[in-house]
Amino acid sequence: MPLSASMLGDSVWNKFSLKFNNARLEAHYKKYSFPKLLKQSRLSLLLIAMMYELYGVLDYLLAPQNLLSQITVIRSATTFVLLAIFILTFFKVFKKHHQTFLTFALLLSSASLLWKMTLIHQSIFPYYFTGLILLMLWVHVFYILNFSNAFFCTLAILILSFSAFFALFSFNFNESLSYLIVLTSAFGISVFSGYVAEKSDRALFLREKALDRERHVHRMRAMHDELTQLPNRALLIDRIEQVILDSRRNNQFCAGFFLDLDNFKEINDTYGHAVGDAVLNEVSKRLTATIRAADTVARLSGDEFFVLARDVKNKAQAEAFGHKLLRKINKPYLIDGKVVSNSLSVSVGICLFPYVGVTPLDMIKKADHAMYQVKLSGKSGIAMAG
Repeated sequence: MPLSASMLGDSVWNKFSLKFNNARLEAHYKKYSFPKLLKQSRLSLLLIAMMYELYGVLDYLLAPQNLLSQITVIRSATTFVLLAIFILTFFKVFKKHHQTFLTFALLLSSASLLWKMTLIHQSIFPYYFTGLILLMLWVHVFYILNFSNAFFCTLAILILSFSAFFALFSFNFNESLSYLIVLTSAFGISVFSGYVAEKSDRALFLREKALDRERHVHRMRAMHDELTQLPNRALLIDRIEQVILDSRRNNQFCAGFFLDLDNFKEINDTYGHAVGDAVLNEVSKRLTATIRAADTVARLSGDEFFVLARDVKNKAQAEAFGHKLLRKINKPYLIDGKVVSNSLSVSVGICLFPYVGVTPLDMIKKADHAMYQVKLSGKSGIAMAG
């Protein structure tokens, strides 16, 4: 079902976190965005694991031999955790906690790389520094963390890197400044692009849901009567086709009841069309309250209605239901507390189906013909189609 107009109207979001203030709308957005996020998460986790293992080539080429085993353990443990999170993407727990898992993956990868960087010789630092830049941009490229998580994660990486540069490395001022400028620039690009991407995605979500809502409204108007909101002839025919198929499959009888109000013109002539419309709405309410949930009430035109009843055992049951409809419609009508008419009644034609060669239009025609026989014989009664 499309989102309600009131929910779409309450689409204000927090300017920093970008979350919708309406919790239900936020939940719908998460459901809408999760399939794409799931695919991107799997791809990003595999690629970051591959990147870590590729960096193992640098470890063997550049890292001191006495530290190689320790660096290998750090790299392998990180890769193992990344692949474990990848496996979790195939389980329900990932859907509920995906932001936590992905945040942990980013922070772990960054902390492991920084740990390795503290062990290597300062002369080969630039080869590993590029990996830190890639991790910051990784969030933006795959867009797997929401903006607030991405912001605080990359900020944590930036602060850890600043601390490491000043506390553990003996770079001169110009070298430290150049590294920090590059890292800060990567942070800025990642944060800005992530913000723009998520804001655009949320705006697209709202536009798509608004279009879904508009299409739903147009479809409802095309398939429902404007006055009573009952299904119209087009929707009724579609439902009859489905019922015919179901009745044959389940070896059940069903029935169509063609209802035409008697003396309705007198109400329009005496009280005007506004009162006439109120009476038609009251008729639709009475019919709707009388049928079962699986049945259908439709307004064909003017003062003509149709009831489609499933699983009617036999002719006697169909006639009994027809009399029940008759009694409901024949009761007095009070509009604004005043009795409008005691003479309004209904003529009902009944057609049992399926039968050989049955079609929706033919069944309606048979019920209509039976109803006409009631009209000819004095109105306010029921008749069964032959």
